[in-house]
Amino acid sequence: MTERILRVFVLLILLMAPAVPGAAAAQGGTISTEIRCDFPGEMIEAGDTAVFDLAVTNQGDTGTCLLNYWTYRGTDGWKIRFEAEDRDVYRMLIPAGETRTIRLVAETSGHAAVGEYPLRVGIGEGTIWLYVRVTKTHSGEVGTLEATVVDKEGNVVKSADVGAYDGDTRIEGMLATAEGKVSIGAPMGTYTVRVAKPGYRAWEKEEVEVRIGKTTDLGIVPLEKENFFAELRVKSPSRMAAIGSNPQYEMTLKNAGRNDDTYTLSVLGLPEQWYARFKESRDATEEVSEIYIPSGEEKSLYLDFIPPYSVGVGEYNFTAVIGSSARQYEENLTLRLRGSYDMRTYAKSYRHEIDRGDTLTFDMTVSNAGTGGTLTNIGINMSAPEGWRVTVDPASVASLEPGERATVQVTVVPPADIVAGEYKVVALVKSDQDEGEDEYRIVVKEQSYVAVLGLLMMAGVAAGLWYMFRKYGRR
Repeated sequence: MTERILRVFVLLILLMAPAVPGAAAAQGGTISTEIRCDFPGEMIEAGDTAVFDLAVTNQGDTGTCLLNYWTYRGTDGWKIRFEAEDRDVYRMLIPAGETRTIRLVAETSGHAAVGEYPLRVGIGEGTIWLYVRVTKTHSGEVGTLEATVVDKEGNVVKSADVGAYDGDTRIEGMLATAEGKVSIGAPMGTYTVRVAKPGYRAWEKEEVEVRIGKTTDLGIVPLEKENFFAELRVKSPSRMAAIGSNPQYEMTLKNAGRNDDTYTLSVLGLPEQWYARFKESRDATEEVSEIYIPSGEEKSLYLDFIPPYSVGVGEYNFTAVIGSSARQYEENLTLRLRGSYDMRTYAKSYRHEIDRGDTLTFDMTVSNAGTGGTLTNIGINMSAPEGWRVTVDPASVASLEPGERATVQVTVVPPADIVAGEYKVVALVKSDQDEGEDEYRIVVKEQSYVAVLGLLMMAGVAAGLWYMFRKYGRR
């Protein structure tokens, strides 16, 4: 009974004891190994890789042995392996009396602290100490993920979305530049990289490792175009226009798919009595309901909206719908209609005649003929020749609602010594919303008694000449 308990106790001790990686494992005989490294200490920055070339000599029989190493505190996140002919290995055969080389590769982590880190290597019975000295840490920094996105023809694909994902969680990402390049900073880790762009089939690569302070270059990422895809670009999807106009939207439709396609054109959300039409040129009179575009080409389209005469001020929303062989594309459009301000002035006559020394008085009317709202702070100023005096009563109007009008009286007083002739007086009317002007012609005449006096003087002169001729003419 005691012997059985002892056996169980020894078995438990063996099971609980940690495996010793450095234990020799000879097969086919007894081997006796010696390890030599010409440069057992290497200085690097955190995140770099230390490489040690080991020469292992077998002074015993031919045999196979395990390749082991031991690490110590501070090497969390390090990746250490043995390499031979660019392959990862864990055993090696050493013929009797011969020397074989093996390489130990130690990839440090970017957040490793500055300091010296010992590594113990065991190959067969032989052991050796190696040392990695970290001269600079990159703790707190990120790694860089780079790629160049192109299509199957080798053309760059700009604005492709490149993202690094941890499962379904997007960690970092950016859009490719006009040269198709991305450079993403990401924390240390292993990610799935996904590249996507509308019109192309998505690309994905798993197990992409990003190391602190280092650049992981994915190289050329090829995207394949979808068979049918279109790109719709609207120059100004939100417009403002005055009531009474027919607003026009300019857009470009590109066939970005691999195959030629025909697209149907329509508009959703038109209010009652509204009309919309697609055209192939800005001033075209014919409308189109579908358009054919070869692969890789694009065409301009113009969408006219024609509101009814009774349309009101406000915001209207529509949806331009482009149908293709594979899917439907929609673009939301917004139109804000504002009323038009139209301030007008008029009078019964724009030409007046007065005698010199007289005063002219006439009425002028200001009206709000627009639909945009109230005209406010309407001021009236008169421009006349030097020496003239012109007054307006009243000189201003506080406001005019659409359709309203106001009449003012204009008084014109020419100077007393004015010469008869035609003169110009200009009315300048200005409000907070609009302005305008009107021009009036004033014809100044001599007074009637002056004309009679002139005729009498001319008659007297003629009579005097006649008398002188009669009396002295024959002498």
